[in-house]
Amino acid sequence: MKKYSILIPIHNEVYHIPLLLKSLTIFSENGHQIIIIDDGSDDGSTNILESYDEIDLVCLNENMGKGSAIKEGLKRVVNNRIILFDGDMELKSSDISKLMILDKGNSIDFVMGYRFKSLSPLKSNLDWGNFMFTSFFNLIFSTNYKDILCCAKSFNINAINKYEIYSKGFDIDVELASVFTILSKRKRIAQVLLSYERRGIQDGKKLKISDGWIILSRIINMIRYK
Repeated sequence: MKKYSILIPIHNEVYHIPLLLKSLTIFSENGHQIIIIDDGSDDGSTNILESYDEIDLVCLNENMGKGSAIKEGLKRVVNNRIILFDGDMELKSSDISKLMILDKGNSIDFVMGYRFKSLSPLKSNLDWGNFMFTSFFNLIFSTNYKDILCCAKSFNINAINKYEIYSKGFDIDVELASVFTILSKRKRIAQVLLSYERRGIQDGKKLKISDGWIILSRIINMIRYK
């Protein structure tokens, strides 16, 4: 079986961590590396994570942002095949296996997850933002991605190790999508549909409207690498 290093950044997810870790057991039992990056949690998440021996835990002293957390996690990987996933349980952790389709022989060096069969911009502000960012990205890069802000991705780390990741926050998703697109030389990148149940701000969702401007800026900045 091909081994993967699964990176999951978390920040203040004390109520979701026990279920998350339980759902990851099957992957650790199958020999995959599980790296949890605790991004400066102050709600007790760290104490729970430290009690599990099945994971490689990276603890940041302060909240640095999703992009910074992922960069720290990448320093600890032992496998070439990487999966990025979120720990807020909006996505089903069992779907991690859907991302395990990297196959250099079949030119599958990158995989992008997506959460919606189609984007409906009028449902909410979050849906509107996702529709706009995905449409803008596809227009700029001549792609057909279904969900540019989806956190779930897999890739071969040796395919991107000459590129320095700059994003510190949620813009990491569009930065990596840009890198995948450029490195694949516009070949079609595999996309897989994942089960998704969105939570609201009151339930701990951390993406804010202000993050949208940073994401937009990152897309524009990545144009220079085309």
